[in-house]
Amino acid sequence: MLSHTPNLATPFSPSLLTLRRFGCLFLLALVGWMFCNSAQAGIGGENIIVVVNAKSEDSLTLANHYVQLRDIPPSNIVLLEDVPSGLRVSLDDFREKILKPILNELNRRELAAHAQVIAYSAGFPTAVDIREHTKKLTDENQKKYQRPVASINSMTYFYRWVISDSPDYLGWGSNFYARGKFERHFANPFAGEAGETFQAAESATNDATTAEEWTAAATRWSDIADDYPTLHPLNIRAAEAFANADDLESALERLAKAVASGWANRRYVEDSESLQKLSETEGFNEILEQLQDVPMKNQGPVPFAASVGWTSAGHPIPNAKGGMPYMLSCVLGVVNERGSTLEQAIEVLKRARKADRTTPDGTVAFAKTSDVRVTTREPLYADALAWLMSRDRDVEIFSSKLPTSDKRYSGLMLGAASFDARKRSWSMTPGAIAENLTSLGAAFETNSQTKLTELLHAGAAISSGAVAEPYALVPKFPTPMMHAYYAEGVSAIEAFYLTTTSPYQLLIVGDPACQPYAKAPIDFVRMAVGEASGDKVPVNFFWQALPGNKNTSPTAAIELYLQDKRIAVARPTHKIEVKLPTSLEGALRCRAVVIGRQPTQPRVAITETLVLGNPNIVPTIDAQSTDNETLQIKLACPDADRIELKHLGRVVAETSGTSGTVSLTPDRIGRGPIQLEAIGYVGKQGIPSKLQLIEF
Repeated sequence: MLSHTPNLATPFSPSLLTLRRFGCLFLLALVGWMFCNSAQAGIGGENIIVVVNAKSEDSLTLANHYVQLRDIPPSNIVLLEDVPSGLRVSLDDFREKILKPILNELNRRELAAHAQVIAYSAGFPTAVDIREHTKKLTDENQKKYQRPVASINSMTYFYRWVISDSPDYLGWGSNFYARGKFERHFANPFAGEAGETFQAAESATNDATTAEEWTAAATRWSDIADDYPTLHPLNIRAAEAFANADDLESALERLAKAVASGWANRRYVEDSESLQKLSETEGFNEILEQLQDVPMKNQGPVPFAASVGWTSAGHPIPNAKGGMPYMLSCVLGVVNERGSTLEQAIEVLKRARKADRTTPDGTVAFAKTSDVRVTTREPLYADALAWLMSRDRDVEIFSSKLPTSDKRYSGLMLGAASFDARKRSWSMTPGAIAENLTSLGAAFETNSQTKLTELLHAGAAISSGAVAEPYALVPKFPTPMMHAYYAEGVSAIEAFYLTTTSPYQLLIVGDPACQPYAKAPIDFVRMAVGEASGDKVPVNFFWQALPGNKNTSPTAAIELYLQDKRIAVARPTHKIEVKLPTSLEGALRCRAVVIGRQPTQPRVAITETLVLGNPNIVPTIDAQSTDNETLQIKLACPDADRIELKHLGRVVAETSGTSGTVSLTPDRIGRGPIQLEAIGYVGKQGIPSKLQLIEF
């Protein structure tokens, strides 16, 4: 029952391109390119790792649909054969049978550089028994209120602590990626020697009165900023100190560096007496135009990156410099008698996919009742309302469990033990986030209280709930700012983790990649194989900039992938050439991801399959016959000694010789849009086919 709390002080087997060859390709691709290291955040299909219970037909089927909807590469799909049954799993079984095998696969396939989300399909436990960790707690508040049950996705998010068998994720502020109050930007994020250096710069700033003293303080800040270029507030401090020393040129340079590395708030710059000394300086207005005019009560949203760590001030730094790494995670659907049917779970994902970049015009609404489930978060409404209204979003506060109007809602924040959303006059816009603070919203082993899936069935793209009694603790649930950040364009999964500082009990269910408000580029990239020269053949990426509008952003960088593997990040240029050995033959999956010059780094992928070498020797896949229980597939590849057939990246059948027919059953591949790939082997050389979708 909810109550108030006291004050809470690898190598993948691609057949066409081996990892050794990819290393050579990478070196070739580097020549003449300029890289944009910051453009490694944000969420797209190439960043999502779909984890599937290989023994569950429901899990395979839901994965089939999501892989097709989000264009998930085959190498991003991890199938597990030994998933524990039931809704709850022990900590050891979760770590040894689920988490470690996933992380090992990411390392084995060398996907860690661009993996951002681990999305569990159906057929997994939703809760983890963590009593081994709660027994280690010594803080009395934690011992009383941090219950020994965690969600599968948040234990994945806190993978670093889980692997090291540490209970530190049970802290009230263990999620450093989550946003805080605006002044947190300028808090000391360091310990040890670096922390002392920060304090020295702060003391020099506080004591400065002369131009020389201001210059000395500015130099201290600049030195730290150069050592930690992603910590943009350091450059803001340096810019202010230089401005106070009347060194306007250096101040402008530092301000520009702050903006380039992530500073986005315009009001602070306009309100800073020091920075306003730059108002007449050439280039200042151009910098100001890149910033966002939003309130200064909270830190603004930032795109997630799993390849770095996060400081206590909420900014990314390399792991080697003390950052804490995380991995976004969610569950695609809970197929359970108290959750969703398989058809309902599929429908949620289909509906969410259609919402991307549609900028729906809906209302964001917050419940206001006397229920403790509402009053817990009600004091935080004002900040979110101010932010949303500053962006001209329609907002509403209603005094009931559910809205009683006939409006369309893009966001709902509720707080009730039970409700019936089936009898409603209102609707939700595509991509809506709706969630409810209550004790047992994700405790699917009991009928008590309304489950989070009720909101998914009512039209939400994603929702969340506690897997066990959470008490009425603000850190355990998303704050109202979730809706403000979502409206800025972050993905749905980022919106949840940006606003939950202690999410260990929060089960998040739905489409993690949904982003209806993303201001992504609309530029186009065309791909083509060029003329061979010597022993090399070029694969060319032609970038074409297109006119944008208020709901788009210009391209800041382009990520390039070959056969599902990221080979480079380049600044946009008309033609990018990658040279491959002419000995390679078969289908080549190419992906270009254009990343927007916008604080949330929105992404759009353009994919194309090219053919290297003789197109007549590429394997073919033909559905010969199908009934409700068996799918007959004919495989052919001239000169092949054998042919492998893969589903979701896993070999599911094999034939000898140049052709053959295989049978597939739903217990092996699931149902829905079945993604198949054939690899014909001539000796040791593998020749891959194009991916083929067959409805089963």
